[in-house]
Amino acid sequence: MSDHGPVSASKVVRAVFATGTIVFFVVGLVVGDEPRFFAAAGALGLVWWLWDIFLDHVIVPLGDWFMGLLTGAGTSEGLGALRPTIDDTIRLLESHIERDASEQVCVNSAIRLEEIYRMVKKDPEKARRVIESVREKYPEADEWVGFDRASGEVEMRE
Repeated sequence: MSDHGPVSASKVVRAVFATGTIVFFVVGLVVGDEPRFFAAAGALGLVWWLWDIFLDHVIVPLGDWFMGLLTGAGTSEGLGALRPTIDDTIRLLESHIERDASEQVCVNSAIRLEEIYRMVKKDPEKARRVIESVREKYPEADEWVGFDRASGEVEMRE
């Protein structure tokens, strides 16, 4: 084995196209008056180039994808990147409130933000301010029924 890794079908195909391109070009130079050899060298060179592109952009990605399906490799990393972080969630909920979304969306966003600030970020003052600001806008919202302002808890209604 050489330092270039194991022999694969792809390397064999590339070697055949490369050898054919070089051989036909040299024969074309030696013979001189026969343009078919130069045409064959050009055709093999083009196929060699197209093979590399097809391999790099179609066969290898499809093979990697298929192997990932069979083995389940990469599923946890790929899905983890799709999940929003807590900061992404905070920005989303704050944008609902700042952009004056519907009453229901604003109130529910405020309640979720209050929970995140109080429970995750450990900032009860910020949690209280969020609830107060949205409650001033929508004091009669149905979502406030059962919401205990002192503790920030929402009682479950039946």
